[in-house]
Amino acid sequence: MSPGLAPCGFDCTRCPVFTATQNDDSAALARLAADCPPQPGKEGESIRCGGCLGGGDLFHFCSVCAIRACALERNLQACAECADFPCPKGKQIWGGKPPDCENTL
Repeated sequence: MSPGLAPCGFDCTRCPVFTATQNDDSAALARLAADCPPQPGKEGESIRCGGCLGGGDLFHFCSVCAIRACALERNLQACAECADFPCPKGKQIWGGKPPDCENTL
């Protein structure tokens, strides 16, 4: 599976942080860092994200995502592979998308 697709179905390629990281666009990353609230524990550091399953740096939301942690624990590339799908962890994504989840497939 592409590092641009999260286990929950979020299309990382539509995320400006992921795209700027993939393109190694330091100017875009600096602009994004200025516009985003500081990431807990990473104040003053640049923001980067290689995607949920891409390895390397993760944007704060991705680093604390319960869905991502579950997929990694179960060694799954996609939640759809799981016998427990859909589950309560993904309710906000699969059951009525809030405005910040518009990039899900």
